[in-house]
Amino acid sequence: MFFKKLLRTSEAWRIIKNVLEKIELPIEEVEVDSALGRYLAEDVKSNVDIPPYDKSAVDGFAVKSMDLTGASLYNPALLKYIGEVAIGSSPRYVIREGEAVKVDTGAPIPGGADAVVELESCNILGEYVEVTKRVAPFANVIRKGEDVEKGEIVAERGYRIKPWDIALIKGVGVEKIKVYKPPKVVLISTGSELSPSWENGKIVDTNKPNLKNLLKLLSIDALDMGIVGDMREEVKKALETACENADIIITTGGVSVGERDYTIKILEEIGEIYLHGVAVRPGMPFAFAKIGDTLVFALPGNPVAAYVDYKLFVETSILHLYSAKPPDIPIMAKLKYKIPSSLGFKEFVRVKLENTGKEVYAIPVRRRGSSILSSIVRSDGVVVIPEDSEGLPEGTTTRVYLHTQPWKGILEDGNS
Repeated sequence: MFFKKLLRTSEAWRIIKNVLEKIELPIEEVEVDSALGRYLAEDVKSNVDIPPYDKSAVDGFAVKSMDLTGASLYNPALLKYIGEVAIGSSPRYVIREGEAVKVDTGAPIPGGADAVVELESCNILGEYVEVTKRVAPFANVIRKGEDVEKGEIVAERGYRIKPWDIALIKGVGVEKIKVYKPPKVVLISTGSELSPSWENGKIVDTNKPNLKNLLKLLSIDALDMGIVGDMREEVKKALETACENADIIITTGGVSVGERDYTIKILEEIGEIYLHGVAVRPGMPFAFAKIGDTLVFALPGNPVAAYVDYKLFVETSILHLYSAKPPDIPIMAKLKYKIPSSLGFKEFVRVKLENTGKEVYAIPVRRRGSSILSSIVRSDGVVVIPEDSEGLPEGTTTRVYLHTQPWKGILEDGNS
């Protein structure tokens, strides 16, 4: 058995995206305090102006700026000191010409005032204040709504809530927000050689903890269905059982073209396979299918190949369902050494970043096999070599896709 056709990544993504367009995740309303890491299902707008009034940016005296037109160190202006406004209190004064009110940092500006002079430029002389400088209108004043205006969007649909977002959203008077309900995801590892922990003669299933924790970054607590041996009926039973509890099934192993690769065989039997085999290295034996209404992402068993396909297809798909807007922060680096590649494959080369102060270099990790998990740990991200290239020469400036960020743009035509 051979792959019927190896698809380019852009072709594979178009197929997957077409299926995703027919899916709508449910939406739920949650308390802002419990929304960390969730993805917004609608824009969040401010209920108030922040600040809610003009306030002082310094400790000083609120004044009319026109009263200080000619003020200087050698020709100070003399203003009548009529009172004080402390932070947290309401101003009960209205300043008239030739008057000043002492204000704390953050205190509201009294009516009639349009500027604040810092204390360092003022001398209190009994009932008067001597001011030794001019100020422009609204100097040292934070205007009403300068931070956030009432009705302003403070967080957009598809945005992932971070700690500081919770602070701002609560600060603008919003207590509940609508977020996407995470899809139910089930993880299945296949392979009679695997064990959940180290045993003599067994291979530790490292894919499961890696995928489980990667999914947690997307607010998904995946259900672990354990390890399934290389037996047709066991694989079939596991997939059928998983469909009862899952919106998405992620499998590892059994998806290549070998005699005992039962995952792909069972998917052909009980589901609909949309694609099998993508022209990427590592990660070529990837499949995308459906069993009933359940999506299936079948990843290779080799850890690096499984990771690359997860970042490329699974993470991107879930973020698409969330209407997410991943940050597009390109990291550009110069290749310290040339990278050869095979024509016709999009190759993902693990690299370590080195910042010399003058240049940022990308250094290929020496061990590049699809089963060498340490190559991910020892790298900061990947450099992508396009299908139509035989490699990149030393000194090429290229983009590095970090492990800590979504790999935005790789799946679109013309991106690498």
